[in-house]
This record gives sequence, structure tokens and C-alpha cells, in this order.
Amino acid sequence: MKNLKMRSLCALMALVMLLSGLFALVSCGVTDENKEKSTEISTNDETKESSAYASLEKEKFNREFIVMSREDMKDEYEVEKITGEILNDLLYERNSVVSEDFGVTIKVVDGGDYGAVNNELIRQVTSDGDDYDVYTGHKVAFMNCVPENYLYDLNKITSMNLSAPYWDQACRENLALMGHNFMMTGDIDPASMQISACFVFNKKMNTELGKTAPYELVDNGQWTLDNYLKQIEDVSMDLNNDGVMSADYDRFSTTIWSLDGGFSMFYGAGGNYVTVSDEGIPELTYNSERVISIYEKLYNIIVTENAFWLSVADINSYGVNYDLFTEGRALYCDITLSKISSFLADMTEDYGIVPVPKYDEAQPEYLSFVNGASPFVMLAQTEKDPEFVGTVLEAMAAYNYDNITPKMFEIVTKLQSARDPDSSRMVDYIIRNRVYDFGYFIELDITNSVMNGISAKKESIASELKGKARQAEKKLERLINDFDD
Repeated sequence: MKNLKMRSLCALMALVMLLSGLFALVSCGVTDENKEKSTEISTNDETKESSAYASLEKEKFNREFIVMSREDMKDEYEVEKITGEILNDLLYERNSVVSEDFGVTIKVVDGGDYGAVNNELIRQVTSDGDDYDVYTGHKVAFMNCVPENYLYDLNKITSMNLSAPYWDQACRENLALMGHNFMMTGDIDPASMQISACFVFNKKMNTELGKTAPYELVDNGQWTLDNYLKQIEDVSMDLNNDGVMSADYDRFSTTIWSLDGGFSMFYGAGGNYVTVSDEGIPELTYNSERVISIYEKLYNIIVTENAFWLSVADINSYGVNYDLFTEGRALYCDITLSKISSFLADMTEDYGIVPVPKYDEAQPEYLSFVNGASPFVMLAQTEKDPEFVGTVLEAMAAYNYDNITPKMFEIVTKLQSARDPDSSRMVDYIIRNRVYDFGYFIELDITNSVMNGISAKKESIASELKGKARQAEKKLERLINDFDD
């Protein structure tokens, strides 16, 4: 099978994510109207004057802008030259324009993994330091740094307009705590937009099995869990007739990595556990009947239809689920946009891209789960010049909104599927409505109920939900009380 050389590294990366913990519905700013506007901005000189970036007031600072970056997100800020790679070159242009217009020299420091970045930020705060202007955050920073008040409240920075469409409004509203926002993402981080859940399907197999391409269902609002189940019924097959469904020989309806799919399909169906009030108070508000109903549908899709489910217990085999798809032995694959370019790069057969299915047609939007690996911008509580930092971040975000986000399809697929305008349209659905559950980011154990239940092949998780609800409520109460103190 392919990717054997990568598995040890991938398994290690996945294990790091596991040890960090097992991971609302408003626009991230890329509406149909904004998409059209942004495309015009990048091609029409007349509309450039009305672009988000052009409307910003320019100020010459003549100083360094220092980024402490996670090693896996360093390329978001440190871009040394034009290489011909789409995203690299767009970010190079972004840095050049912002540096010229605002008189800044962008300097990037590789902070190591997210744990090391958190530790350095905490060291800066406890020593009243200010060696870095901005840090690239992670879910673990939300868990560890927000409750301890190590981060600067971005709402205090007047040079940042967090209500602007280039800041992810779902992140702003659903990761707020007591009216404060300590970590933000959006167009400023193309990597964050790529860490959005989606499905890919094998076009050749889809045709051979007599299935219709799901694009029309998506456009008509009919791409639901029930219709998805119809698409995959009887697809999984024991090809070598040995009575065992094996990743080495057989065909599967869907391939799923549990730490992604255990959340993406649940949140894609409108499930959630915690709601943040207008005052920023997180409350456990999940609807147990809805959660149980979603789970039953997922049980049929994954367990009954013999999907390939790579559980946490099989972490040393990480990547097998993507190999199955690239080798043409799975009809669908639960994936993120970022993994399309990394894991499907060598796939010879055509694939299509679609959003994660909705619960039913009454659900207004397709929703894309954002997992904990997503990058966020954050400032240390001891930052001495937050207005300067906010000005530069605002410029970067606005520039990306105008010039990079409209090209997200080409960035994701590296032009491999550019001949497929349907998938290009689907990417717009995927990045339009992204889901952040406060409970997942603060690591309430109840948010793992679906993943754990599917892994154990439980037909119901009703008792597990009831048992974990009070525990989750107590953790939220402690969080609010500790933060008040």
C-alpha cells in the first residue's frame, strides 16, 4: 500500500494530537456575495479601491513584527521567495505589500510544537516579557492559557475589527469567555480554513456502482445523512470472500479516521454540546434526543454499512484509511481540506469534493467542523503595544480576504481537480459555515461520546450522555468561577 514511509511520522503526529485531547453556526465571512466580490477584487483594478485591504488606514511603523509560530504553521508567515506554489506565492505577495505599506519587517521564530509555544508564552507573561508580538495558538492553548488569563483580550484592541468578515464570526461568538476573545482565526490563517471537515468521493467507482454524483443533492439542500446512507448502501464488500472485512483486500463504503470523523459528521449534522450566551457564559445546552438521533444515523452509516473506521486503538496504522481511498477501494472518505493535498496527491483516479452531510433538509446550512489543530492568533497578556500588533494582523487578514480566500479551491487541490467546477463550488460551501464547540475546545469528556460509542459499536449512547452531563456542568462551573477570581 502507498504511504508506508509516512506512517510512522503520521502516527507520531496523530499521537501528539491524541495526547492533547480528543475536539454556533454563523458565516466565517465567505458568503456568496463576498466570494463574488473577492474574485472581482483580485482581477479588476476598479474594484481594488473598495477592497477590504484598500479601506485600511496605512501607518508607517518602521519596526519588526515578530511572530512566535508553531513549527507546523511557520509557512503561514515566513515566506522567503516566490516558488511557483500557489499559496506560498500569494503569502509572499501579502508579506511584501503589508511590509511596504506599514513599514514593518516580518520576522518569524520557530517555536517548536504547540506545547513549546504555550510554554514560551507563559514564560513571557510570568517574567513580564514582551519578546514576541503574536503567537500561533492551538486548541491546547485554549485549554491551558485562557482559564489562567495568560492571553490578551483581543476585544480591547481598537485597531482590530473583530466583527469584520475576514475574522471568523463563529470562532468569535462560540469561543468567547465572559465577553472576552483571546484567540481568533479566519482569513488570516489559510491553514485554518483548510482544516475544515469535508468528504471526497471516487468518481469512477461512483459511476460503476450506478450512483449519482452528490453535487445536485448538495445544491438542492438534500445532501443529508439519510440520503448519504442511500448512496453507500451495500457498497462495502468482502472481495476475497474470507468472511472478514480487511483493509488489505476489501472494498468499503467510507473510510474514516475516528479523531476526525468522530466529530465531523456529528457537528456537520448540527450537533453541539455547549452554547455561549451573549454575555460569554458557556452553558451545557445539548439536546439529548437530537444527539441520540444523530448517533443512530451515524451508527447505521458506519457500523451497519461496514465503513472502515480507524480507531484511536489503531493509531500505529494511521494513514491506512486514506490509502484505501487513493487505491480505489472506498467510495467516500471523511477528510479535511488540508489532507486532500497531502494524502490524495498521488491518487490516479478522479475524486470529487463535497461538504459533510446535513442532519435533514430542515437544517439550513452545511456545517464544517474545525478540529483542534487549527491555528489561531493570540497575544501574551504582557504585550506592551497591542494596537501595533492589531494593526498588522488586521492588514494581513484583510489582504488574505481579498486575494487568498477566493483561490482556496486551487490551493486545496493544487489544480489537480481544477477541471471540476462542481468541486470548486463545493469548497465554497465547506469554508462558509465552520463549527466551534466550546465544550470540545475546553475538553469536556461528553464531547467524545459519539466517537467512543462508534469505536465500541454501541447501538445507543443515551446512558453515557446522562452519566457525563453532570460532570461537564461541574467543569464549566469551575471554569467560570476560576476565571472570575
